[in-house]
Amino acid sequence: MNNEAFSSLEGISVQVENPELETGNFQSILMEIKFSLEQLLEQKKSHIIDLRAMPWSPGEEHKLEKYLGKGEVHIELDALGKSTFYETSYSGIWVVTHYSEDGAVIAKAIEITYMPEMVFSQDEEIKDSLERFEKL
Repeated sequence: MNNEAFSSLEGISVQVENPELETGNFQSILMEIKFSLEQLLEQKKSHIIDLRAMPWSPGEEHKLEKYLGKGEVHIELDALGKSTFYETSYSGIWVVTHYSEDGAVIAKAIEITYMPEMVFSQDEEIKDSLERFEKL
């Protein structure tokens, strides 16, 4: 083999990808959020958008979070790793992130709901509390 063939890029087509090129998910998610807010108001139906299940171009997910902003409510939960919940600047739209015990993001979603389900006390936990109080 001739080593000269490997020392030059002449004749090799090179295409530089535009990092600003977006997947289109930003606009489609905004439409999905709008529809879900309507459903929440009209039918009291919550909706979850799994942000980890879709492809993002560089910076696109950050653009979505910046667009939604942060509201006044921020909740942190510790159960088998940390989970954070914050209401965006739009009431009823929450960003939910779950972390592993070593701090890596394992799930991230937008929840369109009055309050994320994980934040509510569960019936089994309330029953356990009642049993503990009955023993006092």
